[in-house]
Amino acid sequence: MSVAEKDINQAFVSLSKAYAGNLGDPYPLYKKLRDQSPIYDGDLVADFGVPSLAAGRDGKRKVFCLLGNEVVTKALMDPELYSTEVWREAFGGVLGDPVLLYMKGPEHKFSRNMLAQILSPAAIKDMVDKHFKPTIEGMVKSFVANGKAELMSAFILDFPIRVIYELFGLPSKDPAAYEQFSTRALIMVLGGLIDPRKPEEAQERIANAFQANKQIYDQIIEIVQTRRASGDFSGYDMISQLLRYEHEGKTLDDDAITQFLLPNLAAAGETTSRGFANVLALLLERPALLEQVRNDRSLVKTAINETMRFEGSVSVLPRIVTRDLEIDGVKVPAGSGVNILVGAANRDPAAHENPEEFSLQKRTKQALSFGFGPHMCMGMPLAKVEMEIALNTILDLLPNIRFDPAGNYEGIKGIQFRSPPTLNVEWDV
Repeated sequence: MSVAEKDINQAFVSLSKAYAGNLGDPYPLYKKLRDQSPIYDGDLVADFGVPSLAAGRDGKRKVFCLLGNEVVTKALMDPELYSTEVWREAFGGVLGDPVLLYMKGPEHKFSRNMLAQILSPAAIKDMVDKHFKPTIEGMVKSFVANGKAELMSAFILDFPIRVIYELFGLPSKDPAAYEQFSTRALIMVLGGLIDPRKPEEAQERIANAFQANKQIYDQIIEIVQTRRASGDFSGYDMISQLLRYEHEGKTLDDDAITQFLLPNLAAAGETTSRGFANVLALLLERPALLEQVRNDRSLVKTAINETMRFEGSVSVLPRIVTRDLEIDGVKVPAGSGVNILVGAANRDPAAHENPEEFSLQKRTKQALSFGFGPHMCMGMPLAKVEMEIALNTILDLLPNIRFDPAGNYEGIKGIQFRSPPTLNVEWDV
């Protein structure tokens, strides 16, 4: 394991512990509360012992929680009432500025349209064939002969960052540059995920994040400048597309391109890792379903979609309400924090039949784990493609993959972020 891989693994474990909370499985409580009301007057996230982004950096804002699928969907569809400004509090400056998560109005529309063009089906297909498949297959082949591995550290934490590195168009032939990039990317993300109960640690994490942001900015802008000077930007990678992007006669300068790329690191890396870990864990827990997927690869997409519903990697989406409102008889004053519990909404029987069952039957309603409406995650198609490649590769190259009995599998844990802490597996060599 390289220095960067060790750093990534340690940072992931640290983040997982900070946001694990004091309840391994929140779903029974979600069900009990949701059966009583679609809204909870209080901050369940803080009650679970997890730093609550909706409560603000000082943790003092009054917070409510939404649990029902209908109220959650309505909240996600109304960014004027349920403001994403809470993300600026958490990540302002840390991930660069501006960030799509908390953009508004014309600026938000412009950036979403630009990203939609860059992450077009044609662009993703080109990058999949040329870069993503070879990269992921090469990573798995590197440990096939071992017969066993702890997959979180050996593969899962690293592959989405490698994919985004290729997607950006950064130099893949320079392993030292990649190691610097991957470590700094996670340090940046950690800067917004602080615990207000630990002010000294929080200040250190924010300072490290700003430093990492500056280092990655310098790393990317140098490559953008070199690519512009060469005149060669004909490919589908994001730097090439941004260099030739034009809107109403205007083009992007080097700083704008770099600032646009920086915030995409958060969405592209850590959450995709957790999402894929959950896909694999749920199938390993259910060997009969795993065998079904192995024998019928058309079920790979179904398994991924069902995982996003049943065990999405991000279970809580924070917001701030901009005016007074009332939900199911509960008054929510303007300026209150709201934790949108998409994990609870995804298991609402009003939206999904047999919601507490992980099933390979196609669902009629979409899961809300990637958000919904104007701020739905633009990287969802890319994340799903990455997971499809990774799952197919593992099923192809690791025959009869199963839990390692000596690995002490702990299950999927966490409140804000859910995933297995480790995945010790073995396979036939």
